Amino acid sequence: MSPDRYTGPSKIRGWLSILDDRGVSDVVGYVLVFALVTATITSVFAIGMGGIEDRRDAERVENVERAFDVLDDNLRDLERYGDPSRATEVRLSGGELSLSSKTNVTIEQVDDNGTRISENVTEVNSSAVTYTRGETTIGYDMGARFRTDGDTTLFRSEPRFVSAEGEPNRTVIPIVRTRPGDGPETATGDGTVQISASVGEVKRFEYPEDGIDPDEIDEIDEIGEIRIRIRIESPRADAWERYLDDTEEVFSNVSADENEVVATVDRDEAVYVRVIVVNVSYRR
Repeated sequence: MSPDRYTGPSKIRGWLSILDDRGVSDVVGYVLVFALVTATITSVFAIGMGGIEDRRDAERVENVERAFDVLDDNLRDLERYGDPSRATEVRLSGGELSLSSKTNVTIEQVDDNGTRISENVTEVNSSAVTYTRGETTIGYDMGARFRTDGDTTLFRSEPRFVSAEGEPNRTVIPIVRTRPGDGPETATGDGTVQISASVGEVKRFEYPEDGIDPDEIDEIDEIGEIRIRIRIESPRADAWERYLDDTEEVFSNVSADENEVVATVDRDEAVYVRVIVVNVSYRR
């Protein structure tokens, strides 16, 4: 037998070693490729699902905003046309409806020092209709539809405070006071909830008080010029401040702190306040 054709134990072991190395290399390559594909699919899935969830949450909030737009229209119908009741449906989608957020409005006659000089005072407190999910709150309060994200509140629709020049100059302040009705004051979870709203009563107030002209200087120097003042205490005082500040033809001397805003009615020869009390309940 020739030497080059001889196959001894050492050569056989060498061939087996080469085959083992090739087998290990194939397995390692397969594992690396499989791990890369798995990691890519997992990353895409995680990012994609996060984006889908974010979009789904945004769509839920937008649906609630549309429902509150309808609620706003319905409550304006109660205010303008005297309809006895209206109902609006809202899909909860894991959020909470409540009537717990309070706003207080005071309208009064004051002197130059801001001291009340008459017993003719209008005081109205309202429980805002709110939907909260996460850091977003959508609601209706005192005739205004709003949205709060974090610490920022914006009015989506504004109250219908109006003023007109003439003889006399006059201002009309309609206030929709929402309060708990005969049903639950909160609703949570999922499913559709009906916001039932019915008119309780309508109250009317007129300023200035008979016998007091707000544009005249009283004989007592300490009193000075008489004005009609509106004071709003609310968790959304920043939004009310912007509204009163932007309504220059109606209000002036607007000032605010964290939870309260105060302004003077500019056209104050005749100020009419109309309070519409609306009972609100949540029904499934």
